[in-house]
Parts: sequence; C-alpha cells; structure tokens
Amino acid sequence: MKNYRSLVSLLLIVLALGWATCANAQSKVIKKTVKKVVTPQITPVAPPETTASPKIVPEVPSPPSPTFEAQKPKEYKGLFGWGWNTDLSAKLLSGSLLAGVRGDIIYADPLSLGEKIGLAEDAVEYKLGLGFAFSDKLKTIPLFADMVVYLKEGSLFGLDPYVGAGLIYNLYGTGKVSGGLGSQLYLGMLVDFGFESRTGIALGLGTYNVGNNLSDRGVFITFTQPIKL
Repeated sequence: MKNYRSLVSLLLIVLALGWATCANAQSKVIKKTVKKVVTPQITPVAPPETTASPKIVPEVPSPPSPTFEAQKPKEYKGLFGWGWNTDLSAKLLSGSLLAGVRGDIIYADPLSLGEKIGLAEDAVEYKLGLGFAFSDKLKTIPLFADMVVYLKEGSLFGLDPYVGAGLIYNLYGTGKVSGGLGSQLYLGMLVDFGFESRTGIALGLGTYNVGNNLSDRGVFITFTQPIKL
C-alpha cells in the first residue's frame, strides 16, 4: 500500500513538472507572437521626390523704340530743282581749229535696248541739244541729236568706255544761212574728277556743214560734264 502511494505521488510530481514546463513554453510562444504582432518592424519611408525649382531668368528690358523716323536721303533734284538730266560740252576740232560748246537734254531709252544687247538697262541714252561753233571758215548754231551707248565697266583697259554717234544740223550760220547736215562719231571714257557725275572725254571724227557751200571737218576732242538742273 505504501509503495502504491509512493508511485502515485511520484507520478503527480512528474505530471506537475511536465505541466509547468509546457505552460512556460506556451508563455514564451505567446510573448513572441504578441511581440511580433504588437511591435512590427517599421520600414523607413523614402522621402518624397522633390523637383528642382526652375531657374529664374531675369528679363532683359528691350531697348526703347526710337521716337523719330529714320530720314531717307533726299533725291538730288538738280541746280534748279527741275530734275532734268543735261550736260555741257566743249569741243575742239582739228580741221581748222573749230571750237564750240553745246548743251543737251538727256533722255533715257524707253525700249531698254541696253538690256537686250547684254548691257545695263540704262546703257543707252539719247541727247538733244544746241550749241555754237566757229572757225576761220564758218560760224554756226547747230542742233545736235546723238545716241550714246555705255559699254561694260572696265572693258577698255580697265576704263569705262562709251560710244556715240549723231547728226549735226545747222540752224543758223555764216551768211545767214539755215540748213546743212553734218555728223559725228566718237569713242569716249568716263573719268571721275570729283563732281556729282563723272566727266566724259571723247575722241572722234566730225563734220559741220553750213548750207551747201561751207564745210569743216576733222578729228575732235570733247569734254562733257553731266549736270542735273
């Protein structure tokens, strides 16, 4: 009987120790579970992305607009403001040392013949003028009608040449005679002497006739200065 009691007591002690051990183990598991649930690991939050602030470019003030209008150069209207293209020539003819002067009104070519023959549009011009000439043979007031063609610049040994041809009609001459038709042909070049327009120097062959009886011809040199009236 005593042995039986001792065995029961031993079993109770073993059961008590086992129960205590299981309870302790369950308590640790519960603590770990609670700890894991209550205190989860906090993941660090990445800072929000910030966009770079735009660079502020200072505005450059525009220059003030001018309060005045640019003045265009005024077109030269000539000595008297008429705007006429004219020229004045002095001539010396070698036949009997005939000397003379002439003044012309210059007309532009309405047909633009210069452009059609490969020159400038205004390469051809026409002249109509009056003059006075005298020598030991005759005196005359001639009417001139010329056609002048300006060739390409620099085409004559680097010079700017022109050629001309015309008729010379005697309006009134020696012996109070009208009539008599002469002619002239010349080659010239433009020279810059510092005037408003370049001066023409030409060498040619000319004939003056007064009526049917008086005549003078020969090689001549002429100086022509364009003048705008």
